[in-house]
Amino acid sequence: MASSTSGKSKSSRHEAAKHAERMKGFDFATWRSGSDDPVLRSAIIGLLITESTPDWEKLLDRFDRASRINTVLRQKVIDQGGLTTPRLMFDSNFDLTFHMRRFKMPAGSTWRDVLDDARRQSMTDFDRDRPLWRLTLLEGLPGGKAAVILKLHHAIADGQGAMMIAANVFDFSEQGEDLGPKPDAPEGEDLDRAGFAEAIVRDKFGWIARSANDFIQGVGPTSLVALKHPADTASRIAKTVGSVARFSKIPMGPMSPIMTERSINYHFGTFDVPFDQMRATGKDAGHTVNDVFLAAVGDGLGVYHKKMGHPVTKLRINMPVSTRTADSGTGNAVNIARFEMPISIMDTRALMDQVSETVTKLREEPALAFANQLGELSRFIPSDILSAAAQASDVTASNVPGVPFPVWIGGARIERMYPLVATIGAAVNVTMLTYNGVASVGVSTDDAAVEDPDVLLEALRRGFADTIGEHVPASTPISGELHEPSGKIRESESGSASGKVQKPTAAAKPAASRKRVPVATKAAKKAPAKKAPAKKVVAKKAPVKKAPAKKVVAKKAPAKAAPAKKVVAKKTPAKKAAVKKAPAKKVVAKKAPVTKAPAKKVVAKKAPAKKVAAKK
Repeated sequence: MASSTSGKSKSSRHEAAKHAERMKGFDFATWRSGSDDPVLRSAIIGLLITESTPDWEKLLDRFDRASRINTVLRQKVIDQGGLTTPRLMFDSNFDLTFHMRRFKMPAGSTWRDVLDDARRQSMTDFDRDRPLWRLTLLEGLPGGKAAVILKLHHAIADGQGAMMIAANVFDFSEQGEDLGPKPDAPEGEDLDRAGFAEAIVRDKFGWIARSANDFIQGVGPTSLVALKHPADTASRIAKTVGSVARFSKIPMGPMSPIMTERSINYHFGTFDVPFDQMRATGKDAGHTVNDVFLAAVGDGLGVYHKKMGHPVTKLRINMPVSTRTADSGTGNAVNIARFEMPISIMDTRALMDQVSETVTKLREEPALAFANQLGELSRFIPSDILSAAAQASDVTASNVPGVPFPVWIGGARIERMYPLVATIGAAVNVTMLTYNGVASVGVSTDDAAVEDPDVLLEALRRGFADTIGEHVPASTPISGELHEPSGKIRESESGSASGKVQKPTAAAKPAASRKRVPVATKAAKKAPAKKAPAKKVVAKKAPVKKAPAKKVVAKKAPAKAAPAKKVVAKKTPAKKAAVKKAPAKKVVAKKAPVTKAPAKKVVAKKAPAKKVAAKK
């Protein structure tokens, strides 16, 4: 009996080792960095607002089906530490009701209450003995609405992967569709240390076999190309090595003079932007929606730093670049591009031009194809260095395409979808998700880096308003009311150079062709039209500050010396007679209003004595 039991155990271990799925390099780096430093924990939250409360039983049924299709929802991570790569195994103790829960919110709950609940869930680590996801339904919101909080670990999905998982629980109508019988549920298995070691050996032999096969298949054509075009081959190798070096370069610290500290605490904020307007802005300027998005983020961060009294010219930004193909599945298919983004460019079109040029060059970098390989190398880098490199970024900005039409979940229509992503070392994370004609923006701000999250959120809204040429309000999705902050960044017509919010006007022009001008410049241009009627000018002795004639008079004869009596006293008595017969003040007041006959011309025609004085 003992030998029979031992044989079954050994056979079970062999099967478990065979089914153990090795984590990819990028997933491994995400998992390990978050395990070593809580500042780098990488939770992704999709916050859905529904117009009514979803049916709980329907939700359970759809997620049960989804877990049989997207099997990562049933897999847990087996990690033995050290330099070994974790494995994914089907959880033998999988319990759907552990991962799904529902609560009723207190009467009078607000949008801030919903965001605070999402925040607490995001900052709470996963149970690492179970699959890395959780769903929470919040019922009883104002107007009969509800919120669905879907939390995933970044090690099992990126933004697009999360949308692919969510697509399996969405319906295209309130009634839903008949999806037929459910697929069979995968059978759970346990992997002990011996099985884990066997899985490692199996993976190593498989890697050697694949590498040898790739070498045999590739060495012939590659060698032939190298012999025919040695210079081109050497250039490609050098280009790839240089690209990898740039991507793996570790910066020394953040570029922001104020967003320098980091912590494990952060807050969430949201706002909505009309997607059609963003798309039209990009089209008019010859750019993509992503260019518009990045320009708006840069503009908003510039407004924030000006408001805080520390204007900047550049900030370091992280931007996920998708490498997804048809075979990528729902896992991470992305690499992180890090670059310095200009902040101080005043012209919106010029800012988009600069952003587009930078992003285009990044997408052509050969290193993008080596995301998993670079992730594998991270095991040899001390976690402190990896953490310092992550915290050297000022902001992470990500644009995730969503569903362009309305969908339902559990029989309830989804009104909004907000992406809320942990800061993961950066001071700020700004992620945009489009859904049914609305671009919903989720903002995460590190409590130690951002003194007042409301000021930053308002500045970002201002940045988007500057870019698309349309006011972006602080809407509250569960009540439909506007919730404008009071006096964080005061509204004016000054433009973003002053760090103040601009009031929307009916004659607002598209941002792509609108240049943002400093306050002083605008005031100088508008002064003649608003002021300087003839009588007031005369009464104030030809205002030196506002009338254009100031500069002409100053060069030839000081404005203060213009009165006839003073000039006569210093130069010649002949001037007194000229002044008595035709006083300059009377001519200007009666016959030459400033708007029709500028002071410059009146002086030239009526008082030639000034020219004589200039010659002498």
